[in-house]
Amino acid sequence: MIQIADSNHDEWDRMYAAGLPVPRIAELTGSRVGTIHRHLECRRNIDPDLAAARATAPRGPSKVWHRHLAELRDFIATHGCYPTIHGVADREAFLYGWLSDQRQAHLAQTLGWAKAREMGILGDWITTDLEREWDRRWREQFDRVVEFVAEHGRLPRHPKTTTEAEHVLGIWMATQHHKTLHQEILPWRLEALNNALPGWRKTAEVTLSEELHEQ
Repeated sequence: MIQIADSNHDEWDRMYAAGLPVPRIAELTGSRVGTIHRHLECRRNIDPDLAAARATAPRGPSKVWHRHLAELRDFIATHGCYPTIHGVADREAFLYGWLSDQRQAHLAQTLGWAKAREMGILGDWITTDLEREWDRRWREQFDRVVEFVAEHGRLPRHPKTTTEAEHVLGIWMATQHHKTLHQEILPWRLEALNNALPGWRKTAEVTLSEELHEQ
Protein backbone atom coordinates (compact mmCIF):
# COMPACT_ATOMS: atom_id res chain seq x y z
CA MET A 1 0.00 0.00 0.00
CA ILE A 2 1.29 3.45 -0.90
CA GLN A 3 2.03 5.62 2.11
CA ILE A 4 1.48 9.36 1.74
CA ALA A 5 3.67 11.62 3.84
CA ASP A 6 2.22 13.87 6.54
CA SER A 7 0.42 16.97 5.30
CA ASN A 8 -1.26 20.10 6.62
CA HIS A 9 -4.38 19.17 4.64
CA ASP A 10 -4.75 15.42 4.99
CA GLU A 11 -8.38 15.48 3.86
CA TRP A 12 -7.52 17.19 0.57
CA ASP A 13 -4.73 14.69 -0.02
CA ARG A 14 -6.94 11.68 0.68
CA MET A 15 -9.65 12.93 -1.66
CA TYR A 16 -7.11 13.66 -4.39
CA ALA A 17 -5.47 10.26 -3.95
CA ALA A 18 -8.92 8.65 -4.12
CA GLY A 19 -9.46 10.21 -7.55
CA LEU A 20 -11.76 13.15 -6.79
CA PRO A 21 -11.36 16.16 -9.09
CA VAL A 22 -10.16 19.35 -7.43
CA PRO A 23 -13.45 21.27 -7.98
CA ARG A 24 -15.29 18.48 -6.17
CA ILE A 25 -12.79 18.57 -3.31
CA ALA A 26 -13.34 22.32 -3.04
CA GLU A 27 -17.12 21.85 -2.98
CA LEU A 28 -17.00 19.18 -0.29
CA THR A 29 -14.56 21.01 1.97
CA GLY A 30 -15.68 24.59 1.39
CA SER A 31 -12.22 25.58 0.17
CA ARG A 32 -10.97 27.58 -2.80
CA VAL A 33 -10.05 25.67 -5.96
CA GLY A 34 -6.89 27.71 -6.46
CA THR A 35 -5.74 27.10 -2.90
CA ILE A 36 -6.18 23.36 -3.29
CA HIS A 37 -4.36 23.36 -6.65
CA ARG A 38 -1.37 25.19 -5.14
CA HIS A 39 -1.30 22.86 -2.16
CA LEU A 40 -1.41 19.74 -4.34
CA GLU A 41 1.28 21.07 -6.65
CA CYS A 42 3.60 21.48 -3.67
CA ARG A 43 2.62 18.09 -2.30
CA ARG A 44 3.33 16.31 -5.59
CA ASN A 45 6.79 17.86 -5.69
CA ILE A 46 7.74 16.58 -2.25
CA ASP A 47 5.68 13.39 -2.15
CA PRO A 48 5.66 11.33 -5.37
CA ASP A 49 3.49 8.72 -3.65
CA LEU A 50 0.56 11.13 -3.80
CA ALA A 51 0.56 11.17 -7.60
CA ALA A 52 1.12 7.41 -7.68
CA ALA A 53 -1.89 6.86 -5.42
CA ARG A 54 -4.09 8.99 -7.65
CA ALA A 55 -2.92 7.17 -10.77
CA THR A 56 -3.99 3.83 -9.32
CA ALA A 57 -7.22 5.08 -7.73
CA PRO A 58 -10.52 3.67 -9.00
CA ARG A 59 -12.66 5.98 -11.07
CA GLY A 60 -14.60 8.45 -8.99
CA PRO A 61 -18.37 8.88 -9.02
CA SER A 62 -19.74 9.65 -12.47
CA LYS A 63 -22.01 12.54 -13.37
CA VAL A 64 -24.93 10.11 -13.53
CA TRP A 65 -24.10 8.84 -10.04
CA HIS A 66 -23.98 12.40 -8.73
CA ARG A 67 -27.32 13.11 -10.39
CA HIS A 68 -28.93 10.15 -8.65
CA LEU A 69 -27.42 11.21 -5.33
CA ALA A 70 -28.81 14.72 -5.73
CA GLU A 71 -32.21 13.32 -6.67
CA LEU A 72 -32.22 11.12 -3.58
CA ARG A 73 -31.16 14.04 -1.39
CA ASP A 74 -34.04 16.13 -2.77
CA PHE A 75 -36.49 13.27 -2.22
CA ILE A 76 -35.49 12.99 1.44
CA ALA A 77 -35.75 16.76 1.89
CA THR A 78 -39.22 16.82 0.29
CA HIS A 79 -40.76 13.76 1.94
CA GLY A 80 -38.86 13.68 5.22
CA CYS A 81 -37.95 10.01 4.83
CA TYR A 82 -35.93 7.59 2.74
CA PRO A 83 -37.61 5.94 -0.26
CA THR A 84 -39.29 2.61 0.48
CA ILE A 85 -39.66 -0.50 -1.62
CA HIS A 86 -43.43 -0.08 -1.93
CA GLY A 87 -43.44 3.71 -2.16
CA VAL A 88 -45.81 5.37 -4.61
CA ALA A 89 -44.11 8.75 -4.96
CA ASP A 90 -42.65 9.69 -8.32
CA ARG A 91 -39.32 7.88 -8.91
CA GLU A 92 -39.43 6.43 -5.39
CA ALA A 93 -39.05 2.82 -6.52
CA PHE A 94 -36.02 3.68 -8.62
CA LEU A 95 -34.40 5.68 -5.81
CA TYR A 96 -35.02 2.84 -3.37
CA GLY A 97 -33.25 0.45 -5.74
CA TRP A 98 -30.35 2.83 -6.24
CA LEU A 99 -29.94 3.35 -2.50
CA SER A 100 -30.09 -0.41 -1.94
CA ASP A 101 -27.28 -0.85 -4.46
CA GLN A 102 -25.12 1.65 -2.56
CA ARG A 103 -25.82 -0.16 0.72
CA GLN A 104 -24.87 -3.49 -0.80
CA ALA A 105 -21.67 -2.03 -2.21
CA HIS A 106 -20.85 -0.56 1.20
CA LEU A 107 -21.34 -3.92 2.92
CA ALA A 108 -19.21 -5.62 0.27
CA GLN A 109 -16.56 -2.90 0.71
CA THR A 110 -16.71 -2.05 -2.99
CA LEU A 111 -18.39 1.34 -2.73
CA GLY A 112 -15.14 3.25 -2.53
CA TRP A 113 -14.04 6.01 -0.21
CA ALA A 114 -15.12 8.84 -2.52
CA LYS A 115 -18.70 7.62 -2.87
CA ALA A 116 -19.00 6.77 0.82
CA ARG A 117 -17.79 10.26 1.70
CA GLU A 118 -20.39 11.88 -0.53
CA MET A 119 -23.21 9.63 0.63
CA GLY A 120 -22.72 11.23 4.02
CA ILE A 121 -24.94 14.15 2.97
CA LEU A 122 -27.91 11.77 3.32
CA GLY A 123 -27.43 11.19 7.04
CA ASP A 124 -27.84 7.60 8.26
CA TRP A 125 -28.23 6.11 4.78
CA ILE A 126 -26.76 2.72 5.74
CA THR A 127 -29.63 1.68 8.03
CA THR A 128 -32.19 -0.38 6.11
CA ASP A 129 -35.97 -0.02 6.23
CA LEU A 130 -36.25 -3.24 8.25
CA GLU A 131 -33.74 -2.00 10.81
CA ARG A 132 -35.63 1.29 11.08
CA GLU A 133 -38.83 -0.65 11.73
CA TRP A 134 -37.10 -2.70 14.44
CA ASP A 135 -35.85 0.50 16.03
CA ARG A 136 -39.33 2.02 15.90
CA ARG A 137 -40.87 -1.01 17.62
CA TRP A 138 -38.12 -1.02 20.24
CA ARG A 139 -38.75 2.65 21.05
CA GLU A 140 -42.48 1.97 21.36
CA GLN A 141 -41.91 -0.76 23.94
CA PHE A 142 -39.30 1.34 25.70
CA ASP A 143 -41.77 4.24 26.00
CA ARG A 144 -44.42 1.89 27.39
CA VAL A 145 -41.99 0.65 30.04
CA VAL A 146 -41.06 4.21 31.02
CA GLU A 147 -44.76 5.09 31.32
CA PHE A 148 -45.38 1.96 33.40
CA VAL A 149 -42.57 2.85 35.80
CA ALA A 150 -43.86 6.42 36.13
CA GLU A 151 -47.33 5.13 36.99
CA HIS A 152 -46.46 2.17 39.25
CA GLY A 153 -43.08 3.15 40.67
CA ARG A 154 -41.49 -0.15 39.66
CA LEU A 155 -40.42 -2.11 36.62
CA PRO A 156 -42.90 -4.48 34.97
CA ARG A 157 -42.57 -8.07 36.13
CA HIS A 158 -43.19 -11.53 34.85
CA PRO A 159 -44.61 -14.00 35.67
CA LYS A 160 -45.99 -12.23 38.78
CA THR A 161 -48.26 -9.87 36.89
CA THR A 162 -51.83 -8.70 37.21
CA THR A 163 -52.36 -7.80 33.55
CA GLU A 164 -51.37 -9.14 30.17
CA ALA A 165 -49.87 -5.74 29.29
CA GLU A 166 -47.44 -5.95 32.22
CA HIS A 167 -46.58 -9.52 31.30
CA VAL A 168 -45.60 -8.41 27.78
CA LEU A 169 -43.49 -5.55 29.13
CA GLY A 170 -41.88 -7.85 31.69
CA ILE A 171 -40.82 -10.29 28.99
CA TRP A 172 -39.48 -7.38 26.93
CA MET A 173 -37.38 -6.20 29.87
CA ALA A 174 -36.08 -9.73 30.43
CA THR A 175 -35.05 -9.81 26.78
CA GLN A 176 -33.12 -6.54 27.17
CA HIS A 177 -31.37 -7.96 30.21
CA HIS A 178 -30.45 -11.13 28.32
CA LYS A 179 -29.09 -9.16 25.37
CA THR A 180 -27.10 -6.91 27.69
CA LEU A 181 -25.70 -9.89 29.58
CA HIS A 182 -24.49 -11.43 26.33
CA GLN A 183 -23.32 -8.09 24.85
CA GLU A 184 -25.86 -8.28 22.04
CA ILE A 185 -27.73 -5.04 22.75
CA LEU A 186 -27.09 -1.97 20.60
CA PRO A 187 -25.13 0.73 22.48
CA TRP A 188 -27.77 3.44 21.99
CA ARG A 189 -30.45 1.16 23.41
CA LEU A 190 -28.37 0.32 26.47
CA GLU A 191 -27.70 4.01 27.01
CA ALA A 192 -31.42 4.80 26.78
CA LEU A 193 -32.27 2.11 29.34
CA ASN A 194 -29.54 3.21 31.74
CA ASN A 195 -30.56 6.86 31.53
CA ALA A 196 -34.32 6.38 31.86
CA LEU A 197 -34.36 3.36 34.19
CA PRO A 198 -31.45 3.54 36.65
CA GLY A 199 -30.80 0.18 38.29
CA TRP A 200 -32.90 -1.74 35.78
CA ARG A 201 -30.30 -4.46 35.36
CA LYS A 202 -30.09 -5.20 39.07
CA THR A 203 -33.88 -5.36 39.28
CA ALA A 204 -33.99 -7.70 36.31
CA GLU A 205 -31.44 -9.99 37.96
CA VAL A 206 -33.52 -10.14 41.14
CA THR A 207 -36.69 -10.91 39.20
CA LEU A 208 -34.99 -13.65 37.22
CA SER A 209 -33.54 -15.15 40.41
CA GLU A 210 -36.97 -15.24 42.05
CA GLU A 211 -38.47 -16.89 38.99
CA LEU A 212 -35.82 -19.62 38.95
CA HIS A 213 -36.26 -20.19 42.69
CA GLU A 214 -40.00 -20.75 42.25
CA GLN A 215 -39.36 -23.31 39.53
